[in-house]
Amino acid sequence: MFLNQLYQKLVSLPLKFLVSSKIIPDNPIDELAIDTQSPIYYVLQRRSTSSFLMLQQAAKKLNLPTPQIMPRNTEKIENGTVFFLQSKAMFGLGGKPVKKYQQLLEKLIHEQQHQHDVNHQLIPVSIYWGRNPGKEKSLLRLLFTDTESATVLRKFFLFLFQGRNSFVRIAKPVNLQTLTNNTNSNQSTATKLTRTLRVHFQRYRRAAMGPLLTERRHVISSIVNSDIVKNAIEREARAKNTPATKVKLRAEKYAKEIASDYSYKMIRISESLLTHFWNKIYDGVEVHNAEMVRQLAATHEVIYLPCHRSHIDYLLLSYTLYHEGLVPPHIAAGINLNFWPIGPILRRCGAFFLRRSFGGNKLYTAVFNEYIFQLMDRNTPIKFFPEGGRSRTGRLLHPKTGLLAMSVQACLRGLRKPVAIIPVYIGYERIFEGKSYLRELRGGEKQKESFGQLLSIRKTIKKSFGKVYLNFATPVILNEYLDEKRPDWHKHKGEVNAKPGWLTPEVTCLANELLERINASATLCSVNLVALILLSTERIAIDKKELENQLELLLFLGNKARYSKQTLLPKESPAQLINRAQKAGIIYPVKNPMGEIVSTDEKTAILLTYYRNNILHLFITPALIASHFLNQQTIHQKHLVENLQLLYPFLKKELFLHWNDLGFKAHIEQHIEAMIDCGLLLRQDEQIIKANNNQTEFTKLLNLAEIASPTLLRYGIILTLLSTHAGKGNIQRQVLESRSQQLAQRIAGLYSLNAPEAFDKSLFRNMVSVLKDNDLIQVEDNNSFSVSGDLNQLHHLILNNINIHARQMLQKTANWADQFWESNH
Repeated sequence: MFLNQLYQKLVSLPLKFLVSSKIIPDNPIDELAIDTQSPIYYVLQRRSTSSFLMLQQAAKKLNLPTPQIMPRNTEKIENGTVFFLQSKAMFGLGGKPVKKYQQLLEKLIHEQQHQHDVNHQLIPVSIYWGRNPGKEKSLLRLLFTDTESATVLRKFFLFLFQGRNSFVRIAKPVNLQTLTNNTNSNQSTATKLTRTLRVHFQRYRRAAMGPLLTERRHVISSIVNSDIVKNAIEREARAKNTPATKVKLRAEKYAKEIASDYSYKMIRISESLLTHFWNKIYDGVEVHNAEMVRQLAATHEVIYLPCHRSHIDYLLLSYTLYHEGLVPPHIAAGINLNFWPIGPILRRCGAFFLRRSFGGNKLYTAVFNEYIFQLMDRNTPIKFFPEGGRSRTGRLLHPKTGLLAMSVQACLRGLRKPVAIIPVYIGYERIFEGKSYLRELRGGEKQKESFGQLLSIRKTIKKSFGKVYLNFATPVILNEYLDEKRPDWHKHKGEVNAKPGWLTPEVTCLANELLERINASATLCSVNLVALILLSTERIAIDKKELENQLELLLFLGNKARYSKQTLLPKESPAQLINRAQKAGIIYPVKNPMGEIVSTDEKTAILLTYYRNNILHLFITPALIASHFLNQQTIHQKHLVENLQLLYPFLKKELFLHWNDLGFKAHIEQHIEAMIDCGLLLRQDEQIIKANNNQTEFTKLLNLAEIASPTLLRYGIILTLLSTHAGKGNIQRQVLESRSQQLAQRIAGLYSLNAPEAFDKSLFRNMVSVLKDNDLIQVEDNNSFSVSGDLNQLHHLILNNINIHARQMLQKTANWADQFWESNH
């Protein structure tokens, strides 16, 4: 015992000066539901003095029981006892189960059986010396990378080179009570538990480190020499009467253009630089549901699908995953980012590049398909953006399904692990690209990414951009999804590039569901909440007390009729939210003898539409309910629900709402009850009545209704154009979409904020699609439209739900525009 303690003291000296470890997760007691009032025991995979000492340091930081090694002659299992599963490795050999600890486990299981009121917690703890998986066929890997069986010499090098990059990964406690409910003997239960824990440690190590790295030239060679690419080369050679050797060289060129060149060294350098960068420009990155991801990454091939708000997304998610104890994913990046010096850096950080359009190039498609399959088959995590490009309006864009289809095809072909697709919500209090987004929406050309553009960021990074919110949404387990939607998908297992008839429509449905899950995981913050309210006022100004009241209302509705369990609301008070928004520079106070006014300038107000649109879907339902009381005192609840259900197909397509018809009906009724609870509405039998005009609640109701006004006005533009055109012959789809956009821009320029919605063609295109899908307009042979009689009901509903001034303005501008187009025809 004395020699053991002496050895621990000797090891603790270099550990103290050379090693600084990070605990994962940051707050394991809360995140993992560790009961600090019940006995706690630790499990380490191997008997190792350095790992034991690092565990002691971590336990001290977390105020957990001090880890201790059982003395030889003591049978009592003390609180804090450490169990070692395997013996210490000598010269790379060893790893046999330790008989002593097997017997202790049996005893602990026996104690749990006879102490039903005590929860004995067995916590697995993994120690990672760095995160370098090492390269295949590399001699340096034997010295400088962490393994499960490091010798004393290797540990010295790990202390020296990886000491400042070590991690202590604490896992969820094993529930011994469930293990003791079976009829097996204590010995067999302990053996089974030991095997389970060994598998646990192996899986979590793989999730943290990733697979061994393959030399890029070997990756390219394996792609070009795969059967799928060989066949594509032969077809291309025959079709174009070109020598196969020449086509093969082109395939190699494509593979080099695509493939990443992942480098752990570059990851470390980037991590260090980004830590400084984030600390300089952001107040912090708030991460949610990371433990769910860690558990999935241990057993699944993981594909991350984040929304795309900013170029920062590329780096932020990878950086966050690294700090959450997970291997950074390989990232699908547009070829536009492959410029010096960013392209080579991104490539070594795991980026692989793809062209915006494959343009019918079957050889390029085959090479890219094979690359995706090989990444997934090697259990390499992947990240791509389902929207394709960055959103310029703050709304989710409609998905591009190419990469998702390739992922599904890889699953059909057969992978070693099931596939988990994890949608990710990323929200910024302020984004870098706000000004450029607005310029592009107004018709300005998108600036090509270049080194010169990179240098211009120097001015930007001197500003503060508030907080970043990253929320991992409910995952889709692809194998289970296919089992539910297409039970016959197993027929295609093993097929290369399988294209069953259901593939395209099913991938489209899957893509929409993934975006719905992103929206369901939205995070509310000071900026998007204040933007939502401020932009609903007539002059982009509001009394500070009234702003507090309106924030209080939104937080009440958000809690009482929560959009989703994954939606995150702020914990700050309304006054604190206002102060934070003021600190972010999006609003400023205006002194007034009758009370402080909160306002902003027009330029900032236009940018605020971006942040408002991040969360518009969360409050569109209560806003539409409120809009029904702009022009009437009372309405039957049944009619109110029916009216909103009539609008739902348009809302669902535009805002990626996640309910089916019954779910949306229930959500409407939840909001009606919540609005009655807070006094905005009253109920008399089945009639819903608005609050008295003299009450504060009536002002809140009007402000809430204005949130829906831009959406209803946009719908009204198309319907008014169709109504005005009725009886004058058909109208071409492109003409309708173009004229709707022109009319929106004129209304915005004359009467309201010149917001991005007026310039976003996709919003008008979406509504035309929904009108067509619901048979409210019929498509003729020449791709022109005729109008259904049912369209008038929808048109009447929308006009009734906007204020009189907006209705008159819309009709006046539409009549003027119709005369203008007639005279210029």
